[in-house]
Amino acid sequence: MEKEGKRIDSKVKFSWKIKWMLAALLLALWSSNFSYSQENDSVRKVDITKLESYEQFRKNELVRCLTLKERNSIFQMFAKLITSDTRNGFMEFSEINKELKNIFEQMPKDESYIYELDNFLKELDYLYLKEKNIECRLAITYMKSRISDEKMKYIDWSLDLGELLKRQLKIWDIILLNKKNSPFDIWTKALKIFDEKYLTDFTHALIFIWFDESWNILVRHSTTAVEKFHEIGVENTKLDSYIFDKDRSNAKWYDIVVLRPDGSILQSILECSEEKLGSWYDNLSALRQGLWLSNNFNAKYNCVELITQSVSFDEGKKVYSSDDFDYSCLWQVNENIRNMYIEFLKSDVQKFKSKTYPNDFFEFPELFKIKYLTTINKY
Repeated sequence: MEKEGKRIDSKVKFSWKIKWMLAALLLALWSSNFSYSQENDSVRKVDITKLESYEQFRKNELVRCLTLKERNSIFQMFAKLITSDTRNGFMEFSEINKELKNIFEQMPKDESYIYELDNFLKELDYLYLKEKNIECRLAITYMKSRISDEKMKYIDWSLDLGELLKRQLKIWDIILLNKKNSPFDIWTKALKIFDEKYLTDFTHALIFIWFDESWNILVRHSTTAVEKFHEIGVENTKLDSYIFDKDRSNAKWYDIVVLRPDGSILQSILECSEEKLGSWYDNLSALRQGLWLSNNFNAKYNCVELITQSVSFDEGKKVYSSDDFDYSCLWQVNENIRNMYIEFLKSDVQKFKSKTYPNDFFEFPELFKIKYLTTINKY
């Protein structure tokens, strides 16, 4: 009986040990799940429209605008002309890029990852509409671009920067390039010294016209380095050819902005620019604008004039056709507001026709929406 009692005692003690071990294990699992869910909640509750880096950038930009002189003195211009410009890869947005990368790293890569990234994009669309400062709109679009790239690379990790760019393009898009030339390029440098309104100065503009049979990006532009080397002027070519061929460009890298024209003007850009194929390059138009002289409209075109002098307003086309959001819903309700806006656009188109600098596109945010930013390195 005594042995039997000891056996029962040991069984009872053992069962209680098992219960305590199970309880401890469950408690540990619950606490880890709780902390994991808390961590997830903290990431998923990030307000992408109020990143610390973006808020700081916006404050700095507002201060810069308050103290901005649109034209430098002649001495400042000369100093910039002989000073090396080492900016590369949208350095003005470097802190924003770091914070975004940190957010991506912390977010759980589960079935909700794409859903969360899509929500970020929608929130930034709304922020873009509210923001009027162009440099801040560029920053917002930079954020959208990095989120879109992250989404695409999560689906297919093998995509390079060129492939990511292709997925953002639509026919009639305008591509602006900020090229860093080596050795020294006096014409590129000259374009960058006249205007201080923007942190990045773009030096070339192209029209995206389509893809070829190998899915290379085809563009139309006016250039001094066409594929037929005995000529300078308007041509159709591959974007890769213009960027990567050593005999056409010695740039080490290109910052790229994609602009999407309003639906009322995009058809004219493609059709009228096609009529200008083979026209001569205008070497003096940008200089005339820099000297505050009017455009002489001489049937020669630099890269910007090819677009500005091809634009016409088509009232029959939908105003602001966009895949992101519909600007025209209010105007459809109130015909008077819509008519006033159409008159405003017509006036903008007329002003736009005389422009010759790539940065001038940013002066017409109602005609061109900033869609995508990236950097392509040659080496």
